[in-house]
Amino acid sequence: MNYMDEHILSLKNKFNHDAASNNENTNRFQADVPDQDNSIAEQNRVLRMGDELIPLEWKTILDGQMAVSIPKFFSLMPLEQARFKYPSEHRPQIIYTSLDGTVNVTFNPTESALEVDELPEFVEQMADVLRSVQPIRNWIGTEMIVNPSGLSIGMIRFVAAGVDVNLYNEMLLFVHEGQVTMGTFNCMESDMEAWLPVAENTVQSLHIVPLPSDSTCEKGAIRYESGLR
Repeated sequence: MNYMDEHILSLKNKFNHDAASNNENTNRFQADVPDQDNSIAEQNRVLRMGDELIPLEWKTILDGQMAVSIPKFFSLMPLEQARFKYPSEHRPQIIYTSLDGTVNVTFNPTESALEVDELPEFVEQMADVLRSVQPIRNWIGTEMIVNPSGLSIGMIRFVAAGVDVNLYNEMLLFVHEGQVTMGTFNCMESDMEAWLPVAENTVQSLHIVPLPSDSTCEKGAIRYESGLR
């Protein structure tokens, strides 16, 4: 997406300023979901895409506090590739990508404080900003859902012009520990129908990971530079 993260950061600063007026990178980990979360981890082991069965794998994000199910062959985007694909210094902190780099799932915490009941209004404000700054080719719309884990998620879907092709974008907004976290799923518009099940699985699988009493789960770490922290 064309510098979407800069527009998001600008919007985030605007919301923080408005809230103040009215009322007066870090390490990211990937790991298997702990055994304590088996009730959800047993789900979403494979996903059907057309005639294919896609193996899925759980990843923990946000310092291991949340988990999401994504295709097993997705991997964390190397920093040099991330710098090229997301030239803004405010690139997402967590970027999972397909083997050819055309399908991406990202997550980015912000410092925007928000109550869960304020999320629907926030989503509509975000949608207004996106419509004003993005080269929209097809505006699909917004939606609020509560997924199986009870997490409230606002979704914004649209097709925007990329450098060479149109891109399908699905933005996810949810509140984690009192602050907004932004997720995105994007792929080429021509591949949109094939990849929609993966986008849906991402939304439905997001959940908080219960804190284990004595977890020995090994975690690998990767660091992306970001101006958000």
